Amino acid sequence: MIKLHKINKYFSQHHVLKGIDLSVKKGEVVAILGPSGSGKSTLLRSINFLERPSSGSVEIGALKVNADTASKKDIHALRMATAMVFQQFNLFKNLNVLQNVMIGLTSVKKMDRKKAKEISAQILEKVGLSDRISYYPSRLSGGQQQRVAIARALALNPEVLLFDEPTSALDPELVDEVLSTIKKVAQEGNTMIIVTHELGFAREVADKVVFMDNGLVVEEGPVEKIFTDPGEERTKQFLGKALQRFIYEI
Repeated sequence: MIKLHKINKYFSQHHVLKGIDLSVKKGEVVAILGPSGSGKSTLLRSINFLERPSSGSVEIGALKVNADTASKKDIHALRMATAMVFQQFNLFKNLNVLQNVMIGLTSVKKMDRKKAKEISAQILEKVGLSDRISYYPSRLSGGQQQRVAIARALALNPEVLLFDEPTSALDPELVDEVLSTIKKVAQEGNTMIIVTHELGFAREVADKVVFMDNGLVVEEGPVEKIFTDPGEERTKQFLGKALQRFIYEI
């Protein structure tokens, strides 16, 4: 379904991604874990060329795009195959909830407004926001805003959903409602790549875990294998410290 081959990314002289190879099967949920600055979000944004890789290639289904030769048409095709949920919601403050979900359908997919409205209303019901259709973002909690952002991504019916630390901007008491929504989306068989610091959530929802550090994939494998018997010392250190933090916070 998705194949990243030798993805490199430089910011000036800083080598952020160092020859990343990664494959994701159709319907698979992949959680990307790692310390801050390890390149997780940059890798995610490289999939749809929000950050254009310095070299390497991205395949989604039958589409293959090389960083060296990618045209605007190629990049547009990649972005049409994906939908991203960002940390900071990125809602249009001058549009209500329904309009925020519709906008991708009408402006990107050129769907007529009646059909777009119908689809958007159905998706908002799915994420538990059918009673907030006419609200503007300023009247929503952070968790509700993020659920609108998830609905907007789902409405596009992409081949893959990309989540970039979707709970990092939320107050702790709002995290669960967003994680519950993402879990529900995962259970419907969507192909998903999630960058997250929520280890318990990753363990519950993911099929595969990718652990990154210093721009490299240190280890990847089935979720239970990585959490219970990681093969790399760096993975063990990270998960051990993260677990200690979790117990302390409780």
